[in-house]
Amino acid sequence: MALYTAEAVVAGVRNFGDADKIVTLFTKERGIVRAAAFGCRRPRSPLAGAMQMFACLDLQLAEGNRLDTVRSAVVRRHGRKIIEDLETMAYGTFVAEFLRDFMPEGQPEEGMFPKVLQIFEAFETRNPRVTALAAVLQLLEYTGLQLSLDRCVHSGKPITGDAFFSLHEGGALAPGFQTADAVPYPEKLRALMTGLRNLDWKQAGGVRLSSKYLMQAERLVLTYLQETLGHPMKSLAFIEQLA
Repeated sequence: MALYTAEAVVAGVRNFGDADKIVTLFTKERGIVRAAAFGCRRPRSPLAGAMQMFACLDLQLAEGNRLDTVRSAVVRRHGRKIIEDLETMAYGTFVAEFLRDFMPEGQPEEGMFPKVLQIFEAFETRNPRVTALAAVLQLLEYTGLQLSLDRCVHSGKPITGDAFFSLHEGGALAPGFQTADAVPYPEKLRALMTGLRNLDWKQAGGVRLSSKYLMQAERLVLTYLQETLGHPMKSLAFIEQLA
């Protein structure tokens, strides 16, 4: 089996057999990779500390027919808050589920990988709810499924003032272009959503928030994700339990 190296974030873990795990990795070199980590649940396994959710790793893997195999792993970073604080863990799990569901296996997104690292680092210091929403708005830009937030879907012109929004049409609609399913899209909601999409994770602070418009933005994005997938996202049940 051919060996290869990869930088990765652990985006999914499930137990397999008596001592193994199947891990879903978002890698810089190959996008989503699913791999077996044999024996990693044994206390003395050199992989034991690495095969954990949200860990950032340097890996050596062996290619396989159905699953690759983790041969070695070095932990580069593993945030404390995202594994100890339940709310942060819940929203981090939501972002990880987004990666698993929306990113194809074996398709590299090298420009996206640094963004993913910044997002999981941001969970250590930023509000997890806002971080998760900003993360999804930014990562959608790499999928071909991004929503048009500040330009009219039909005219292509920048939106000014209050407008309308249609998930079916793919985003913002200027007055006069609204469809039957369109909902109001106030200027302040647009400012919030575009601000989160453009948020610079390296800069302290962020977007001015209003609980009213934050809830509206969440409703739009979550409805869009679940309608696109065709099924509920499992992590949302975890978040709702905490709420």
